[in-house]
Amino acid sequence: MPDPEILAPAGSREALQAAVYCGADAVYVGATAYSARQGAENFDLPALADASRLCRLYGVKLYLAVNTLLTDRELPEFQAFMQQAARFADGCIVQDLGVLKLLREMLPDMPLHASTQMSIHTPAGALQAAALGCCRVVAAREMSEQELAALCRLPIEVEVFVHGALCMSVSGQCAFSALVGGRSANRGACAQACRLPWKTPSGKNPAALSLKDESLLDHVGKLREMGAASLKIEGRMKRPEYVAAAVTALKQALAGEQPDRELLQAVFSRSGFTDGYFTGNKRDMFGFRRKEDVLAGQQVIGGLAGLYREMPKAAVLHFSLSLKPDVPAVLMASDGADYTVTVQGDVPETARKAPLSEEQLARSLQKLGGTVYTCGTVILDNTAGLTLSAAQCNALRREAVSRMDELRIARHTPDRRIRTVAFPAAFRELQPTRRRIHVRTELQLQAVPDGEITCIPLSLAETASGVSEWLEAPRIIGEEDAYRKQLKALRKRGFTELVCHNLADIRIGRELGFGLHGGFGLNVTNSLTAASLREIGLQDVTGSYELRMHTLERLGKALPVGAIVYGRLPMMLFRVCPIRAQDGCRNRNCFLTDRTGRKFPLLCSGTYQELVNAEVLWFADKGYQPDFADYYFTDETPERVQEVLHGGKAPANRTGGLYEKGGLR
Repeated sequence: MPDPEILAPAGSREALQAAVYCGADAVYVGATAYSARQGAENFDLPALADASRLCRLYGVKLYLAVNTLLTDRELPEFQAFMQQAARFADGCIVQDLGVLKLLREMLPDMPLHASTQMSIHTPAGALQAAALGCCRVVAAREMSEQELAALCRLPIEVEVFVHGALCMSVSGQCAFSALVGGRSANRGACAQACRLPWKTPSGKNPAALSLKDESLLDHVGKLREMGAASLKIEGRMKRPEYVAAAVTALKQALAGEQPDRELLQAVFSRSGFTDGYFTGNKRDMFGFRRKEDVLAGQQVIGGLAGLYREMPKAAVLHFSLSLKPDVPAVLMASDGADYTVTVQGDVPETARKAPLSEEQLARSLQKLGGTVYTCGTVILDNTAGLTLSAAQCNALRREAVSRMDELRIARHTPDRRIRTVAFPAAFRELQPTRRRIHVRTELQLQAVPDGEITCIPLSLAETASGVSEWLEAPRIIGEEDAYRKQLKALRKRGFTELVCHNLADIRIGRELGFGLHGGFGLNVTNSLTAASLREIGLQDVTGSYELRMHTLERLGKALPVGAIVYGRLPMMLFRVCPIRAQDGCRNRNCFLTDRTGRKFPLLCSGTYQELVNAEVLWFADKGYQPDFADYYFTDETPERVQEVLHGGKAPANRTGGLYEKGGLR
């Protein structure tokens, strides 16, 4: 079984150097825009060109992370940027389905990787990403060994995070930083509010939403056996010493050696490491950055710089110099395998004392510091007693090395077709649909007036007729085969419509013959994303509630786009319950308290939990005209459901969300 790729983060030029010099097979970098780590140093176009040269000298792949959500007004500028940046990248990591559609048409030869921000965690989701043009899927970090093994059996590459920070929320499904602080995690500006003080009802843990860092070094053998294509280290915000230590440790683990875990933990950790998602042992996953963690890092950082200060050698150059009277000197350099270069120098002179010897020539040619080469054999053809100065020999060496560099770089530089894509105008006139009522309980369902479209969880389907009820897919699929069987049975019972929050829902729902409707979990922020969803079968979609309402209203070019106008907006999506792990399961009245004393309800759906806003979104009376309006009921009584739907009074703890005060434009 071949070793998987070691993929390292590079948030700066020095971190890139650390990754390459320590032996990473690939690196991922962000540009100064469009990257999910805007707090990193990142790379402008000249820096990308420099990074690309270094990587290609060593045969290291460079993946460009353009994994944020974009709006319509940003897409033309993004296209112009990518037309220049594409020549430096060996692949692009993408979250936005509109960006994916654009890059597929604009750069037909570019490998596209489905970002972990797409929240793909099942085979159907990975297969749908492949159908959309992805050659690799970056698996959600919350997956178990069995779930990852199922993905690795598919005809698509699977990339697995094996070391680094864990977000509390499923990536791509966190709106907390945006809704509370106006800094969107889907735009690379997360404020890491989950690392601030939070308490479970018992109040035992002051950092109830902070997870330890992940480390799967003990499991790289299993990942190799199951066929993982790439092992990824998190950390574009981390120091180069961290990158060097993590790459070195991962190389050692793949070689069957024992990495220095204490050193790796000292470099950076939060109360140690966890493998809880992979193994299923989720009780000891929580930790935070302690004073002793910081002090341990300060003690070891200085000693790690030596791992990446010296430029490692990648090839041996064999030299042959020919000196003939009255013609320029000719130096041939060969790496003994792939390339040979020939350069000309000055015309040699007749030696007044001793002619140039092989020993003298070798001293000049062996000066290969600062290059990727070491000196092999040196042959001199100098039968006429000629000489060259040391300076002339050095000039020949520099020219030969420069040309050899260009050949190595050219060898690893793909030939990209780059097209300009015209952005479409409105596709057609579309008729708005009615409002949709989303409920969680049987009593709420009974309170909805007849004739309304009511979206219900699968757990309520047994008591519903399917006439006016639409099934709402779970945001996380626990076991895909069982989920597929359940949907198939409900389809036979007469349910015809499915609200989808994930690519897997779309693929499975389409196969089973459901009418498909997009939920907020699909993160629609531009018209190209809406067009892409229409192409794969959606009839309409709820737009991202990180948008300004005026922007959202303009998205309905390809299919109707609606807005949530009432409800507690989902802030974070968990696959480990912080209350169960730290207090034990309470079953009801679950909430988390932030440092200001506000209580945020935690809703349990069995295999996952949703943290929802302490305030209730109230936007139904603002006069805006999205194509349809979503009402999300969570803990409301039946009486309150009826009151809201009949235009009752606004709640005291209301919020307007981001629709007016600061959403994406």
